[in-house]
Amino acid sequence: MADDLIPNQIIVLVSIIIGLLCIYASEFYLIGGVLVIISAVLSTVYGTNTLRHIGKYSLGTGVPSIVYMLTAISLVSYILAMILSIYTNISMVFPVLAVLITAVLSYLVSLICKYIFKIQVEILSKSFVSISIAALLLMLSMSCLITQTYNPNVIYENVIQNALILFLMIMAVMAIQNPYNSCMGPNEDQYRTLSLSCSNAFLMLMVTSIVSMTVTQNWIIYLLISLIGWFVFFRQYIIYTKHQAASVRRFGLWPMDDGDG
Repeated sequence: MADDLIPNQIIVLVSIIIGLLCIYASEFYLIGGVLVIISAVLSTVYGTNTLRHIGKYSLGTGVPSIVYMLTAISLVSYILAMILSIYTNISMVFPVLAVLITAVLSYLVSLICKYIFKIQVEILSKSFVSISIAALLLMLSMSCLITQTYNPNVIYENVIQNALILFLMIMAVMAIQNPYNSCMGPNEDQYRTLSLSCSNAFLMLMVTSIVSMTVTQNWIIYLLISLIGWFVFFRQYIIYTKHQAASVRRFGLWPMDDGDG
């Protein structure tokens, strides 16, 4: 894995803070949907970049199962926070409470992996918390795009009750996991991987925008924004890929023999 050009700490802070602010602003007419699109893209980048770091520790086939497990933890936290916020009738605490519950549960799971299953990875706890929070924010963002609000009662009626949340969960796993799986290798590059991550996020948002047509008339606008975003970032991904392929072609691959002859 190449050295990061964008520090992970910056990605973490921007994704969580800006992501939550965009989710809270989802109730604004039209602009709210645009903001949660931004939140969804930031969350996907956050999750993929964290996956890049944990992938350095040669977990191999464990990486996909980690993302599925942590996204499931995010889903449990999502529903638990929704129940608590509806029960207390304080809808404003829903997004923040969901993040806090996700962080606690994923940290406890990381301790189980460390001390019971003896997975000795120094950044395990931090990475588990980051990936689960990223998956949660991504599912919340897509839910808010569909419902045009962060109100847990409305989200329950339009996303949970009809089991649409399971579809969003699968898309969240795919959006976060696929870029690293596609770009992993000795010459894996942050720009190339994260450009594909943004492309995947917009691709998932295109599907989410179509799903939201039953709730909002602005779905066509969100679909066009997502389509443009997908085209821009996928084109950038191809440019980065060609550039790195050209550098391998230019400098050559490893020699076929061992160099003794």
